[in-house]
Parts: sequence; structure tokens; C-alpha cells
Amino acid sequence: MNDAMIRRAVATASLLVASAVPVNAPASATAYQTIDGVSPVPLVDQAGLGSREELEAFMDGVMAAQMKAQAAVGGTVVVVKDGEIYLAKGYGHADRDQQIPFDAATTLLRTGSVAKLLTWTALMQLVEQGKVDLDADVNAYISPVQVPDTFPGQPITLRNLFTHSGGLEDGAIGFLILDGPERLLEPVDALQRHQPARVRPPAGGDFSNGDMASYSNWGTELAGLIISNVSGMPFNDYIEQHIFEPLGMRSSSFRQPLPAPLAANVSKGYKKQGGRMQPQPFEYVMVPAAGSLSATATDIARFMLAHAQGGANDNGRVLSESATQRMHTRALSPNPHVNGAALGFYENYVNGRRLLVHAGNTTQFRTEFNLLVDEGVGVFFGINTASTQQFSSRRNLLHAFMDRYYPSDLPSVEPPDDFDQRAADYVGNYRFNRHAYSTVEKAFVMLSNGISVSATNAGTLKVSGVGGPMTTEWVEVAPDTFRRMDDDAMIAFSRDDNGEVAYLLNVGYLPSMQAYKVPTAQSSQLHQLIMGAAALWFFFALLGVVRHWRADRSAPALARTARWTAGALGAFGLAFMLLFGLSVVTLTNNPLGPYPPTMRLALWAALFSIPLVVLVVLFTPLAWKQGWWGWFRRLSYTTLAVLSVAFVWSLHTWNLIGFKLP
Repeated sequence: MNDAMIRRAVATASLLVASAVPVNAPASATAYQTIDGVSPVPLVDQAGLGSREELEAFMDGVMAAQMKAQAAVGGTVVVVKDGEIYLAKGYGHADRDQQIPFDAATTLLRTGSVAKLLTWTALMQLVEQGKVDLDADVNAYISPVQVPDTFPGQPITLRNLFTHSGGLEDGAIGFLILDGPERLLEPVDALQRHQPARVRPPAGGDFSNGDMASYSNWGTELAGLIISNVSGMPFNDYIEQHIFEPLGMRSSSFRQPLPAPLAANVSKGYKKQGGRMQPQPFEYVMVPAAGSLSATATDIARFMLAHAQGGANDNGRVLSESATQRMHTRALSPNPHVNGAALGFYENYVNGRRLLVHAGNTTQFRTEFNLLVDEGVGVFFGINTASTQQFSSRRNLLHAFMDRYYPSDLPSVEPPDDFDQRAADYVGNYRFNRHAYSTVEKAFVMLSNGISVSATNAGTLKVSGVGGPMTTEWVEVAPDTFRRMDDDAMIAFSRDDNGEVAYLLNVGYLPSMQAYKVPTAQSSQLHQLIMGAAALWFFFALLGVVRHWRADRSAPALARTARWTAGALGAFGLAFMLLFGLSVVTLTNNPLGPYPPTMRLALWAALFSIPLVVLVVLFTPLAWKQGWWGWFRRLSYTTLAVLSVAFVWSLHTWNLIGFKLP
């Protein structure tokens, strides 16, 4: 047995002992449960990495395939095993124009939300020291920011922050990631300027219900403020002294812009423009504790090794073994058969083995951290290129690794004979909890049809709208619980107090990305239909003013006013749709920029249309009573009145009345 294996054995034994002495008594969370005859059975005798040479050859092939699928300019992969970095390799270029290769040991990449793991680890240090309480109201630690008492007697706790179960809305467009430092705010100012609404109660004493969980960047930045307030040190200083230094992470920084020695080695980020991947400016993250980390792949490996070995690597320690075990324990359980969340990490069960995982996205970089704690093995990979295939490619890379080195026997499953009697319960459209509710950004939800669940003639469900155009097929394996037909992924549904299906759990394989069943009144398809029909009648109304200009000179004054009012409504309605559409295109092409002026103009057009809608509605019964125009034109005017009311209702539904900009 070599030294690394001895260290691993000692750490494992220590963790078993330490698990009996938790840092903080955990709130209730149902343990993960397999299903006999359904869950994969690990092939223990075939498990384990081969030689370094064999692993490198295998990963070369996998990375080549996935980088091609994502049209990536550069990327990296590191694998840790038994306390050592077993493989660290770069692929492609960090700077294509300068022909600088991507190097796992020297090239920094933006890690996106993988940075959160360092923030959570730092916060766990304070938990371990007794300076903060996992189940205390966060307001005790976050002055001058305060979370409102939206749900009396139900404060957001640190445990809620760790598990993304605080009930907060989310937002990002135009402010989360910036293309320069000019609009970057100080952390406290950013927290106050972009404070989200509390839109649902937080998870309380029972963390076995994850229906309402929703990923929150703001919540993680709040954790950064807690670290600063409680430690008495700026966040960056604390991380550098208490995470980077003890772990030997010498090529890592949350600072923006990067210090000069590191800035020279950071990879360019790439995005497709004009048919070719083009380098992009350095991204500035408004909530640094949630995602501003730049680091080499080998530095991430050093952090990974610490979590694989009870809180320490060969360089130093950041957590005690008991605190590390506490972080790794399942803390949020949406359903006993699907992935749950630990404190800061989320779970992923692949081939019957538990991984602690966190993915990261910026507008240019894609990363993923995967740690098989029980095996002492971890895999981190990343690319420097925006990709529409990011979800499926990352999943394919991990599964290729797991199938090769940690395979399983996957039982075949057949639909229950009586499933057709229950299929209708699950059919419908679902939408992730994670979106804006109180700002104009909510309107962008309308542009997506969300997640669609439909029944097949074969007694299964089809799910589409997750991870791109992919449609997947699922079979019921337990009450309200389904497994994918072709692999071991699991989803579940939960019901409301009336017994009706209300939530779809783990559809994105993330415990903090649950989806609710969309009521008809909030259906994207319904509102798209309203907007489309209203646009058509707005055009007819505007055209009618032009076509009947001369005839209307001899019409009654009120009839003439009614027609012109309809025309004005058509003009403002079409102006809104044009300006809103231009705003969407602008933000799509420049997601790092602020909301364009066209958005504010669109909101003005929406406001001006409201009194015109009122007048059109009032003129409609007069048109019939006074016999203005022919019956067909009166019917068309009535249709305009109905559609314009629906138009205003739709504007209200999506926060497009007023100036609810972030």
C-alpha cells in the first residue's frame, strides 16, 4: 500500500468515526433509496481506473468527441485518485489567434458556478468554528442588507442558502455578467440593487420536500457577505488566506479584474459570431462569491482532493473531517429516489454510485466538478466556448467516464399494465421554479414553451424541452417516480394537498431546479397566441384608418374618433411588439450588456396603449347601438376590443406594464 492509499484509508476511517459527531445537528432529510430491479447494480469487480497512460488515451478520445460536438476552441480535464492528480491535460487553444495551447497547469479558465463550492466551504469553516448557525435567520449576519419578512415566522436560514431552498426568485439578464468593470457594483451595493423577491416560503424543519427549491446566485452572494461580516475580512482576502493558501492554489482568484500575473494566463472565451468562433472580452460577474473565480484545472484538482480526503490535501487543511462529512451529507431530499442536495454540493447518481457535483456556466465557459467521495476519485472538465450542446455534452462526457471505469448492470424496465389509467395525471407543461417573478425579465419566460410531458401509446411518458431539442422516454417504476428507458436517470412528480400533480422533480438532474405544472392562465402558448392575434388586429386597425380615411370624413364624429382610437391603439401595440422584439434580439446578441433603450421605449408604448384600450372597449357597444359601419367591421372592432383587453392582461401577467427593470 503506497502513502496515498494509506492517507485515503486513514481519512475514510476518520470520517466513519466523525460522522457520529456532526458539526451541527442536521434538519430532517429523507435518505436516498434505490429500487430493486430498477436501480443499476455497480459491477464492483470491474471498477477502478487503469494506468495513467490508458486513462489519458481514453480521455483524449472522449474530449475530442465532446469538443467537436461543442465546437470548442479549448478545454481541459483533470482526474484525481488516491490523493494525487492522476491526469491533468489541456486540449486545443487558450488563445487561438496567438496559437497559445490550453494547459491544465498554467491556463486559467472562468469556472462559473463551480466557484460556489469554495464559497460554501469558506462558510462551512465559520459553521465549524461556531461563529454562524446553519439554522439561524440570515438577517443576524448580513447587515446592512436585510431579507424582508415576507412569510412571517419563516426566515431564510443558512441551510436554505446552502441548499437553494430559500424561496427566492432569480434574475440575470442585463446585470449578472458584464462585459466591463464600469457597471460593476460593490458586493453590498449589488445585493441591495438587485435584491430578489421572496416568492415562496423557504424549506423549514423538514428538508425532505424539495418542490420549491430554486437555484439562487443572489443567495450565494449573500453567503459571501456573511463570510465577510463574520470574519471581519473582505471576501477576497478571506478566500485567499483560508482556502487558496492552505490548499496551495496559487493560480486562482475571485478578483475582477485579475491580478496582472494571473491575467496574463487566463484563457480567452469564445462565442460564435459571423459563422466563426470569436474571442470575447473578459466577463465581470456582479455577484463574485457566486461565480467570479478564475483558476487552473490543477488548482481545482487541489480543492477537489481536499474534499476527497476529509478536508485536506498534501499542502494543508481547510475543514475538519467531521465538517467535511457534514457538508457531504444529503441535506435536501426532493424524493428518496432522485438526486438530492448536500450543503453546497448537489448529488448525481450514475451507475449506482453517488457523486457530489457542481456545474458552472458563464456566457463563454462551461465547467463541471464531479467527485466520487467513496472512491476517492474526481473529474473536472471545462471548455472556453459557448455551446448550445453544453448540457448533453457534459452529461455524455461524465457518463462515458463512468461507463468505462465504474460500470453497472442496468435492469430493463417495462411499463406497468395499468399506467394508461394514470398517465393523464402527469401530462402537461412545466416550468422551472428558477425565473424572475417581479421584474420585466419574467417576460422572457413567455418566449419559451418550457418542459412538455406527454403520454405515449406504449405506456410511457415523453419529456422534452430540457437540455436542448432532446426528447426522452420514461417508465413508471414507483408511485409518481420514473426512470429513463435507456439509462439510470430518475425523475419524480409530487402532488399538492388536493392530490393533483403539481411539480416535476429532478428533470434537469438537479435538486435545485424543480419545475411546477403551468396553469393554463400562465401558459406560454396561450400568451403567444394572444400576442400574435392582437398583432394581427392591431395591423388591421391601423390599416383601417388609412383605407377609410376619406369615407370617415362624412361619418359621425364619435364613429370617426372610434376608428382613429383603434388606429392609434394599433400603432402603439405594434410599436410595443417591435421594440420588445428588438430588445430581445439585442440582449440575445449581447447578453453582457444592459437593457437597451428599446426596452424602455417598449414599456412606454405599452403604457400609452392602456387608455386607448379603455376607449376601444367603451366605443364597442356604441358602434353596435349606433349602427356604425357594416356588421363585419363592427364584428372586427369587437374582436379588436376583446384582443386588446387580452393584450393588456398579458402585459400585466409578464410585468410589462410599468418600468420593472432590474
